[in-house]
Amino acid sequence: MRKLDDYEWAGWPADQVADRGEVTWKALQGNPDEGTDMVLGVARVLKGQSLEAHRHKEHETYYVLSGTGVVTIEHIEYPVEPDTMIFIPGDALHQINNYNDEPLRILYLFATDDFGKVVYRFPPTP
Repeated sequence: MRKLDDYEWAGWPADQVADRGEVTWKALQGNPDEGTDMVLGVARVLKGQSLEAHRHKEHETYYVLSGTGVVTIEHIEYPVEPDTMIFIPGDALHQINNYNDEPLRILYLFATDDFGKVVYRFPPTP
């Protein structure tokens, strides 16, 4: 059992924020020693912040916990709100933006055993 409040928010190193965005996250599961074959965590995007356009080979699923925003997948914008699920195919170009006051919190899930194996490609070359 794990509680979100027991973890600190992580983010990109300061010299990468301009290219990658100001998103922060708490990785709750995703260590190969756990034997779970999945990565799960919560991303947080504050007002005016984003997770910039990127790709990675793994499929990813988002489930919106709170807030509203826009998830863009392959140049198509999808407005999201609580209880919205979005599937992102592997290697699909995608981005998250929050234009509203409330923090946008998204549960993310990868079908891999180690978050360290997920290679984010910024800029998002094919």
